[in-house]
Amino acid sequence: MKFGNNKNRQHRKNIIGDTECQETEMRKGKWHKRKCWTIILGSAFLWPLTTFFIVFFNQHRDVTFTNLALGLLAINIVFCLCYYIGLRAIWNLYPKISLNNKETLKNVTLPYHWKDLLGDRFKFDRIDNKQIVINNDGIAVRVFFLLIFLVPFLALLYWGVITPSEITSESYVNALLFLEPLFFIIVIGLKAFLQPWRRIVFDRDSKTITIPGRFMFQKKETLPYEQVVITLFSNHHAKTFNGKGEEEIVIANPQRTLGRIPLGIAGGINAARQFARFIQLYMEEEEVQSIPEFEEYSHIIES
Repeated sequence: MKFGNNKNRQHRKNIIGDTECQETEMRKGKWHKRKCWTIILGSAFLWPLTTFFIVFFNQHRDVTFTNLALGLLAINIVFCLCYYIGLRAIWNLYPKISLNNKETLKNVTLPYHWKDLLGDRFKFDRIDNKQIVINNDGIAVRVFFLLIFLVPFLALLYWGVITPSEITSESYVNALLFLEPLFFIIVIGLKAFLQPWRRIVFDRDSKTITIPGRFMFQKKETLPYEQVVITLFSNHHAKTFNGKGEEEIVIANPQRTLGRIPLGIAGGINAARQFARFIQLYMEEEEVQSIPEFEEYSHIIES
Protein backbone atom coordinates (compact mmCIF):
# COMPACT_ATOMS: atom_id res chain seq x y z
CA MET A 1 0.00 0.00 0.00
CA LYS A 2 2.79 2.35 0.98
CA PHE A 3 4.66 1.45 -2.20
CA GLY A 4 1.53 2.26 -4.26
CA ASN A 5 1.14 5.67 -2.61
CA ASN A 6 4.79 6.50 -3.27
CA LYS A 7 4.36 5.48 -6.90
CA ASN A 8 1.26 7.67 -7.31
CA ARG A 9 3.02 10.59 -5.63
CA GLN A 10 5.99 10.22 -7.96
CA HIS A 11 3.64 10.04 -10.95
CA ARG A 12 1.97 13.31 -9.91
CA LYS A 13 5.39 14.93 -9.49
CA ASN A 14 6.34 13.82 -12.99
CA ILE A 15 3.13 15.29 -14.42
CA ILE A 16 3.68 18.57 -12.59
CA GLY A 17 7.30 18.63 -13.75
CA ASP A 18 6.28 18.02 -17.38
CA THR A 19 3.67 20.79 -17.17
CA GLU A 20 6.20 23.21 -15.72
CA CYS A 21 8.67 22.33 -18.49
CA GLN A 22 6.01 22.94 -21.16
CA GLU A 23 5.08 26.29 -19.60
CA THR A 24 8.75 27.26 -19.47
CA GLU A 25 9.19 26.38 -23.14
CA MET A 26 6.08 28.39 -24.04
CA ARG A 27 7.43 31.41 -22.14
CA LYS A 28 10.77 31.04 -23.91
CA GLY A 29 8.97 30.85 -27.25
CA LYS A 30 6.94 33.99 -26.55
CA TRP A 31 10.04 35.85 -25.40
CA HIS A 32 11.92 34.71 -28.51
CA LYS A 33 9.14 35.99 -30.79
CA ARG A 34 8.97 39.31 -28.97
CA LYS A 35 12.73 39.73 -29.28
CA CYS A 36 12.66 38.97 -33.02
CA TRP A 37 9.77 41.35 -33.66
CA THR A 38 11.52 44.06 -31.64
CA ILE A 39 14.60 43.68 -33.84
CA ILE A 40 12.51 43.71 -37.03
CA LEU A 41 10.56 46.83 -36.05
CA GLY A 42 13.70 48.48 -34.68
CA SER A 43 15.59 47.94 -37.94
CA ALA A 44 12.60 49.26 -39.91
CA PHE A 45 12.55 52.42 -37.75
CA LEU A 46 16.33 52.89 -37.75
CA TRP A 47 16.59 53.59 -41.48
CA PRO A 48 14.20 56.60 -41.69
CA LEU A 49 15.65 57.94 -38.45
CA THR A 50 19.20 57.74 -39.82
CA THR A 51 18.05 59.30 -43.10
CA PHE A 52 16.56 62.21 -41.15
CA PHE A 53 19.83 62.84 -39.30
CA ILE A 54 21.89 62.61 -42.50
CA VAL A 55 19.63 65.14 -44.19
CA PHE A 56 19.38 67.40 -41.12
CA PHE A 57 23.11 67.71 -40.52
CA ASN A 58 23.89 68.26 -44.22
CA GLN A 59 21.08 70.61 -45.18
CA HIS A 60 23.44 73.53 -45.88
CA ARG A 61 25.81 71.60 -48.15
CA ASP A 62 26.36 72.70 -51.72
CA VAL A 63 24.47 70.75 -54.36
CA THR A 64 27.31 68.97 -56.15
CA PHE A 65 27.63 65.53 -57.68
CA THR A 66 30.10 64.44 -54.98
CA ASN A 67 27.94 65.64 -52.07
CA LEU A 68 24.80 64.02 -53.48
CA ALA A 69 26.66 60.76 -54.20
CA LEU A 70 28.03 60.64 -50.64
CA GLY A 71 24.58 61.34 -49.20
CA LEU A 72 22.95 58.61 -51.28
CA LEU A 73 25.75 56.20 -50.40
CA ALA A 74 25.35 56.82 -46.65
CA ILE A 75 21.56 56.45 -46.75
CA ASN A 76 21.65 53.22 -48.74
CA ILE A 77 24.45 51.65 -46.71
CA VAL A 78 22.28 52.13 -43.62
CA PHE A 79 19.30 50.69 -45.51
CA CYS A 80 21.28 47.58 -46.52
CA LEU A 81 22.41 47.11 -42.92
CA CYS A 82 18.85 47.44 -41.59
CA TYR A 83 17.57 45.11 -44.31
CA TYR A 84 20.18 42.50 -43.39
CA ILE A 85 19.35 42.77 -39.67
CA GLY A 86 15.64 42.41 -40.47
CA LEU A 87 16.20 39.33 -42.64
CA ARG A 88 18.30 37.68 -39.95
CA ALA A 89 15.59 38.38 -37.37
CA ILE A 90 12.93 36.90 -39.66
CA TRP A 91 15.16 33.84 -40.15
CA ASN A 92 15.38 33.39 -36.38
CA LEU A 93 11.66 34.02 -35.89
CA TYR A 94 10.40 30.81 -37.48
CA PRO A 95 11.30 27.20 -36.55
CA LYS A 96 13.58 25.14 -38.80
CA ILE A 97 12.54 21.62 -39.81
CA SER A 98 15.49 19.50 -40.85
CA LEU A 99 14.88 16.90 -43.54
CA ASN A 100 17.42 14.73 -41.73
CA ASN A 101 15.21 14.52 -38.64
CA LYS A 102 13.32 11.32 -39.40
CA GLU A 103 12.19 10.41 -35.87
CA THR A 104 10.36 13.69 -35.25
CA LEU A 105 8.42 13.54 -38.52
CA LYS A 106 7.73 9.81 -38.84
CA ASN A 107 4.18 10.10 -37.45
CA VAL A 108 3.20 13.14 -39.54
CA THR A 109 0.30 12.38 -41.90
CA LEU A 110 0.23 13.88 -45.38
CA PRO A 111 -2.67 16.01 -46.67
CA TYR A 112 -4.80 15.11 -49.69
CA HIS A 113 -3.48 18.22 -51.41
CA TRP A 114 -1.48 21.37 -50.70
CA LYS A 115 -2.86 24.88 -50.99
CA ASP A 116 -1.27 27.90 -52.58
CA LEU A 117 -1.03 31.41 -51.12
CA LEU A 118 -4.62 32.21 -52.13
CA GLY A 119 -6.07 29.03 -50.65
CA ASP A 120 -6.52 27.16 -53.95
CA ARG A 121 -5.03 23.77 -54.75
CA PHE A 122 -1.29 24.01 -55.23
CA LYS A 123 -0.06 22.62 -58.55
CA PHE A 124 3.40 21.15 -59.07
CA ASP A 125 5.19 21.96 -62.32
CA ARG A 126 6.49 18.41 -62.40
CA ILE A 127 6.06 15.47 -60.06
CA ASP A 128 7.01 11.91 -60.99
CA ASN A 129 9.29 9.10 -59.84
CA LYS A 130 12.41 11.04 -60.89
CA GLN A 131 11.90 14.70 -59.97
CA ILE A 132 9.65 17.22 -58.29
CA VAL A 133 9.92 20.69 -59.82
CA ILE A 134 8.42 23.89 -58.41
CA ASN A 135 8.64 27.12 -60.42
CA ASN A 136 7.54 29.81 -58.01
CA ASP A 137 8.11 32.54 -60.57
CA GLY A 138 6.79 33.98 -63.81
CA ILE A 139 7.83 36.24 -66.67
CA ALA A 140 4.56 38.19 -66.50
CA VAL A 141 5.13 39.05 -62.83
CA ARG A 142 8.69 40.19 -63.52
CA VAL A 143 7.66 42.39 -66.44
CA PHE A 144 4.79 43.84 -64.39
CA PHE A 145 7.09 44.87 -61.53
CA LEU A 146 9.67 46.22 -63.96
CA LEU A 147 7.07 48.43 -65.63
CA ILE A 148 5.53 49.53 -62.32
CA PHE A 149 8.86 50.80 -61.02
CA LEU A 150 10.54 52.01 -64.21
CA VAL A 151 7.66 53.74 -66.03
CA PRO A 152 7.55 56.66 -63.54
CA PHE A 153 11.31 57.08 -63.93
CA LEU A 154 11.09 57.09 -67.72
CA ALA A 155 8.18 59.54 -67.57
CA LEU A 156 10.22 61.95 -65.45
CA LEU A 157 13.06 61.69 -67.94
CA TYR A 158 10.71 62.33 -70.84
CA TRP A 159 9.19 65.44 -69.26
CA GLY A 160 12.62 66.81 -68.41
CA VAL A 161 12.16 66.69 -64.64
CA ILE A 162 15.38 64.73 -64.11
CA THR A 163 18.13 66.89 -65.55
CA PRO A 164 21.35 68.19 -63.94
CA SER A 165 20.10 71.77 -64.14
CA GLU A 166 16.78 70.93 -62.48
CA ILE A 167 18.44 68.99 -59.66
CA THR A 168 21.20 71.53 -58.93
CA SER A 169 18.68 74.35 -58.80
CA GLU A 170 17.13 72.77 -55.70
CA SER A 171 18.49 72.78 -52.17
CA TYR A 172 20.66 69.87 -51.04
CA VAL A 173 17.84 68.38 -48.98
CA ASN A 174 15.28 68.58 -51.79
CA ALA A 175 17.73 67.17 -54.32
CA LEU A 176 18.69 64.27 -52.03
CA LEU A 177 15.09 63.41 -51.15
CA PHE A 178 14.19 63.59 -54.83
CA LEU A 179 16.99 61.29 -55.98
CA GLU A 180 16.62 58.65 -53.25
CA PRO A 181 13.13 57.44 -54.34
CA LEU A 182 14.31 57.39 -57.95
CA PHE A 183 17.29 55.27 -56.93
CA PHE A 184 14.91 52.85 -55.19
CA ILE A 185 12.66 52.72 -58.24
CA ILE A 186 15.54 51.70 -60.47
CA VAL A 187 17.03 49.15 -58.04
CA ILE A 188 13.72 47.46 -57.16
CA GLY A 189 12.63 47.32 -60.80
CA LEU A 190 15.91 45.78 -61.92
CA LYS A 191 15.96 43.38 -58.96
CA ALA A 192 12.45 42.14 -59.76
CA PHE A 193 13.42 41.53 -63.38
CA LEU A 194 16.98 40.20 -63.00
CA GLN A 195 16.79 38.11 -59.82
CA PRO A 196 17.55 34.38 -60.26
CA TRP A 197 14.67 32.23 -61.49
CA ARG A 198 12.92 30.56 -58.56
CA ARG A 199 13.05 26.96 -59.75
CA ILE A 200 13.43 24.36 -57.01
CA VAL A 201 14.27 20.80 -58.09
CA PHE A 202 13.96 17.72 -55.85
CA ASP A 203 15.94 14.97 -57.59
CA ARG A 204 15.08 11.47 -56.42
CA ASP A 205 17.92 9.71 -58.27
CA SER A 206 20.75 11.82 -56.84
CA LYS A 207 18.96 12.48 -53.50
CA THR A 208 19.64 16.20 -53.90
CA ILE A 209 17.72 19.47 -53.87
CA THR A 210 18.66 22.38 -56.14
CA ILE A 211 17.98 25.78 -54.58
CA PRO A 212 18.39 28.96 -56.66
CA GLY A 213 19.98 32.12 -55.34
CA ARG A 214 17.64 34.68 -53.86
CA PHE A 215 19.69 37.69 -54.94
CA MET A 216 21.62 38.45 -58.11
CA PHE A 217 24.96 37.95 -56.36
CA GLN A 218 24.02 34.42 -55.20
CA LYS A 219 24.44 31.26 -57.25
CA LYS A 220 22.15 28.26 -57.21
CA GLU A 221 23.39 25.31 -55.20
CA THR A 222 22.66 21.59 -55.27
CA LEU A 223 22.75 19.96 -51.84
CA PRO A 224 22.07 16.52 -50.37
CA TYR A 225 18.49 16.68 -49.17
CA GLU A 226 19.52 15.93 -45.56
CA GLN A 227 21.34 19.29 -45.39
CA VAL A 228 18.26 21.33 -46.31
CA VAL A 229 15.70 22.78 -43.90
CA ILE A 230 12.06 23.76 -44.27
CA THR A 231 10.94 26.95 -42.57
CA LEU A 232 8.31 29.69 -42.96
CA PHE A 233 7.86 33.24 -44.18
CA SER A 234 4.99 35.70 -43.93
CA ASN A 235 2.23 35.36 -46.50
CA HIS A 236 1.11 38.78 -47.73
CA HIS A 237 -1.85 37.13 -49.49
CA ALA A 238 -3.30 35.90 -46.17
CA LYS A 239 -6.66 37.40 -45.28
CA THR A 240 -5.75 38.02 -41.65
CA PHE A 241 -3.42 40.84 -40.65
CA ASN A 242 -0.55 38.63 -39.51
CA GLY A 243 -1.42 35.58 -41.61
CA LYS A 244 -1.05 33.30 -38.58
CA GLY A 245 -1.40 29.70 -39.65
CA GLU A 246 -1.17 30.70 -43.31
CA GLU A 247 2.55 31.45 -43.52
CA GLU A 248 4.33 30.42 -46.71
CA ILE A 249 6.61 27.38 -46.73
CA VAL A 250 10.23 28.22 -47.47
CA ILE A 251 13.19 26.00 -48.33
CA ALA A 252 16.73 26.98 -47.41
CA ASN A 253 20.30 26.00 -46.85
CA PRO A 254 20.80 26.69 -43.11
CA GLN A 255 24.35 27.84 -43.85
CA ARG A 256 23.00 30.59 -46.13
CA THR A 257 20.37 32.43 -44.11
CA LEU A 258 19.87 35.11 -46.79
CA GLY A 259 19.11 32.50 -49.44
CA ARG A 260 15.76 31.06 -48.41
CA ILE A 261 13.37 30.52 -51.32
CA PRO A 262 9.55 30.50 -50.97
CA LEU A 263 7.72 27.55 -52.51
CA GLY A 264 4.33 29.16 -53.02
CA ILE A 265 2.68 26.72 -50.57
CA ALA A 266 0.75 28.10 -47.59
CA GLY A 267 -0.41 26.48 -44.38
CA GLY A 268 1.89 27.45 -41.53
CA ILE A 269 3.91 25.08 -39.36
CA ASN A 270 1.60 22.08 -39.91
CA ALA A 271 1.95 22.28 -43.69
CA ALA A 272 5.71 22.79 -43.30
CA ARG A 273 6.01 19.59 -41.25
CA GLN A 274 3.84 17.70 -43.73
CA PHE A 275 5.88 18.92 -46.70
CA ALA A 276 9.14 17.99 -44.96
CA ARG A 277 7.78 14.50 -44.29
CA PHE A 278 6.66 14.16 -47.91
CA ILE A 279 10.13 15.04 -49.22
CA GLN A 280 11.67 12.54 -46.79
CA LEU A 281 9.40 9.77 -48.09
CA TYR A 282 9.96 10.81 -51.70
CA MET A 283 13.72 10.55 -51.30
CA GLU A 284 13.81 7.39 -49.17
CA GLU A 285 11.05 5.06 -50.37
CA GLU A 286 12.10 2.48 -52.95
CA GLU A 287 8.91 3.06 -54.94
CA VAL A 288 6.96 6.32 -54.95
CA GLN A 289 3.78 4.24 -55.21
CA SER A 290 4.45 3.32 -51.57
CA ILE A 291 3.40 6.87 -50.70
CA PRO A 292 -0.44 6.68 -50.72
CA GLU A 293 -0.90 10.39 -51.48
CA PHE A 294 1.65 10.51 -54.31
CA GLU A 295 -0.82 9.42 -56.96
CA GLU A 296 -3.15 12.24 -55.94
CA TYR A 297 -0.35 14.81 -56.03
CA SER A 298 0.83 13.66 -59.46
CA HIS A 299 -2.58 14.48 -60.92
CA ILE A 300 -2.39 18.08 -59.68
CA ILE A 301 0.19 19.63 -61.99
CA GLU A 302 0.46 22.79 -64.06
CA SER A 303 -0.86 22.19 -67.56
